[in-house]
Amino acid sequence: MLGAEYRVLGPLDVLFDGERVVVPAGKGRVLLATLLLRPNQFMSVDELVERLWDGSPPSIDRAVKTLHMTVARLRQALGRANCVTTTTNGYLAEVDNLDLLRFRSLSEVDPHAALALWRGPLLSNVTSDALHGEDVPRVAEERLTVLERRIELDLEAGRAGELVAELRALTLEHPLRERFWAQLMTALYRADRQAEALTAFTQVSHILADELGIDPGPTLRELHQSILRAEPDPGARRAVAVPRQLPPDLPRFTGRADDLAQLDRLLSGGQPVVISAIAGSAGVGKTALAVHWAHRVRERFPDGQLAINLRGYDRDEPLSPHDALDQLLRGLGLASKEIPADTGQRVGAYRSLTADRRVLVLLDNARTAEQVRPLLPTGGRSVAVITSRSDLRGLVALNDAKVLQLGVLPPADAVRLLEKMIGADRVRAEQEATAELARLCVHLPLALRIAASMLAVEPLRSVRSLVDELQNGNRLTSLEIGDDREAAVRAAFDLSYSALTPDERRMFRLLGLAPRADFTPMSAGALLGVPGEQALKLLRTLTRAHLTDEHASQRFSLHDLLFLHARECAVAEETAEERRAAVVRFLDHHLHSVDNAERAIRADRRAKPLTGRDPVVEAATFTDRDSALAWCRQEHDLLIELCEFALAEGHLDHAWMLPGCLWGHLQVHASTGDFLRLYAVALEAAERSRNRYGQAVALHSLGVAHRRAGHFEEALGLLQRALALREEHGDPWTLAATEVELANVWFEQEDYAEALRHDRAAGAHWRQAGNTRGWARSLNAVAMTLVELGDFAGAVQAADEAAEVYASLGIVDGALEDTRALAKFRMGDLEGAVRIYRDLFAGPLLDQESSFSRTSALVSGAEVFRAAGDREAALTCAREALEIAERSGLRRVDEIRELVRELVRELEVRRAGR
Repeated sequence: MLGAEYRVLGPLDVLFDGERVVVPAGKGRVLLATLLLRPNQFMSVDELVERLWDGSPPSIDRAVKTLHMTVARLRQALGRANCVTTTTNGYLAEVDNLDLLRFRSLSEVDPHAALALWRGPLLSNVTSDALHGEDVPRVAEERLTVLERRIELDLEAGRAGELVAELRALTLEHPLRERFWAQLMTALYRADRQAEALTAFTQVSHILADELGIDPGPTLRELHQSILRAEPDPGARRAVAVPRQLPPDLPRFTGRADDLAQLDRLLSGGQPVVISAIAGSAGVGKTALAVHWAHRVRERFPDGQLAINLRGYDRDEPLSPHDALDQLLRGLGLASKEIPADTGQRVGAYRSLTADRRVLVLLDNARTAEQVRPLLPTGGRSVAVITSRSDLRGLVALNDAKVLQLGVLPPADAVRLLEKMIGADRVRAEQEATAELARLCVHLPLALRIAASMLAVEPLRSVRSLVDELQNGNRLTSLEIGDDREAAVRAAFDLSYSALTPDERRMFRLLGLAPRADFTPMSAGALLGVPGEQALKLLRTLTRAHLTDEHASQRFSLHDLLFLHARECAVAEETAEERRAAVVRFLDHHLHSVDNAERAIRADRRAKPLTGRDPVVEAATFTDRDSALAWCRQEHDLLIELCEFALAEGHLDHAWMLPGCLWGHLQVHASTGDFLRLYAVALEAAERSRNRYGQAVALHSLGVAHRRAGHFEEALGLLQRALALREEHGDPWTLAATEVELANVWFEQEDYAEALRHDRAAGAHWRQAGNTRGWARSLNAVAMTLVELGDFAGAVQAADEAAEVYASLGIVDGALEDTRALAKFRMGDLEGAVRIYRDLFAGPLLDQESSFSRTSALVSGAEVFRAAGDREAALTCAREALEIAERSGLRRVDEIRELVRELVRELEVRRAGR
């Protein structure tokens, strides 16, 4: 045969145009064999690493690198016969001329020809305990199933006597396989060896009792009775019931194309039993998907489809495996008297009846792996599909289940479902309202169907009116149909909630007390009053139950409807005091974490007043400025929301302390709008609590925010009020800080004399406070102001003095370099100014400065480069300044934008003239 041919039904062998291709021994051979046993099926890097190192890989980085190297060497060795294809995070073997695939295609139509393809023990030249322990047995099981079918055909063809020796060997090799024993008894009886047939039944009875503690299954028992009665044709295949138990399909089933495709791939993967556990939260459409897919593939299961509701999450008790087996056995045609009373015997009977049939078994609403495991069909032809609100990881570990995690519908599919239920005309007429309705239903299929049903029965009602009802009322109450307790989102969530342990339930409901559904183990632990490590275990349990979602490593969230349900449970089951204590712990976690971040960001900041913290409440810690800023940036939106939440809930100390501790982060990353929003909250909280220290902090910060926005009159008023309060306190440190900001206000209004007065006052306070760095900054400010006043000699003297102070601290300051460069520029030393700015922009000094200071330096640098004729460098500086100003909401945006336009025009003119 021309082209590549692959063989695994015996020693691993690869041919190309009839010539053998040498496959290198070791990991390359294991890799190829592993992929060929799952032909045309994706295998992840993690799965392959497990096979290549027999479950004990080295470090993950080293293992992955070795895997990639193994793939490269294998491809090189295979040459034109290469079949290994790279996929996202994994590999697959793309093959069609593979003996395993031919075996599977022949197994139904010609078992004799299928078995003739086997050349000896499977992959006998491949050394891998993991491969031979996990993958090879599955394919070997397929062979046994086909062998049983071939023997059945030989019995029907009258070859009973010829089969006895083979069947004796098979029962010796597979003593627990009842089908071989039944075939041996039949062959012996038909060969007129009745006594030996009865002896065989006694043998298997003893073996099953000794090994498993069970009696033979119904097939063997019935055959034994037939032989005792000397019936003419015992062992003949009796007519069996063909169950058709699937629930009705949903005619308006929408979306899930990727999920359906994944189920199809599992079915075509050639595994002896495909177990797809469809996991997801209440109302996400697990059963709908499973039923819809089962109807699509039911013709591939000619021996029937079984379906059973295991009531894992139900008002009634979950169905026990014993009772579930009763229903399944009845579905397979057994009468009541034929169903064993013992659970173990029922398992045996069920496995015997499904061993050589092609049956689809839908196990809906499972609670645990233990509930499901006895219900899994045996043999290589049947498929079990399980739905559950748990991820059933025990089935993954022990039964090779493939878990399909279901999320809510994509927005487009959610709208499409509404359209199918209420009509395209209504959706077209109110497209925006329909999209908002889908969002309010969090794209959850159950909520969408309930909402659509309300509109469907009221054809004159507008979509907007329902949107308004959901926005303004109790969303969970609105999303229910009064006379149908199953058609209610809250009721569905209640069933998941009631299945939790007491600790898990309390963790879930306390999450509802936060202002937004976004948690780390530490913040969740603060709510519950436990260490973060303990909270992480609870959160991951809730994630397995699909009540939370780990959307990033150790980062958990809930969708809006679950969040509302958690809050309802907290209000119903926690006292007001317990709820308040949980919220205080939550706020304390964030306040003390922010304070730790501020300490890392601002090396010269002083300790700030904080709330007392329960020792169980943990706070995030930081090793350096970058990690602190990164954390603040990630938590930015939540922290702003927390400040407003604290004010609204009456936690006034947290409401003004949190903004105070955020100053360093806000200086680097926040917009002017963030400043105005936060410190208005801080001021209201401090005034309501009559905390004069807090009022001074808030007035000062709000004054800075207004100065940044160009609201100079408001800024002066706020800063002067802050200064008056701080003069009462007499703290030189805080007095200096406010004097600095007053100087900035006057400077930006070009009243440089007044600015100079406040700069010098700030410097005196910094020296009194012992803040050397603050004193150096004030000297720098004095130098910059003197530049604007035209006193260049005085500016140079002040700048030199500032440089000496910084040098005593081992610091080179970016803002001071900006001042020195600008002074040189104004004095006519253009070359010196250019040199300083090039060095400044090439290094990291400006990274430590506020967005305002960086913008100022970049604009000054643009002006200097422009004067020096380097418009390319000038434009680069101006564009970076514009980006910072736009992001931070600085008032100079229009001015800088015009500078960028001018520089672009000048460059275009210059290029046109060349």
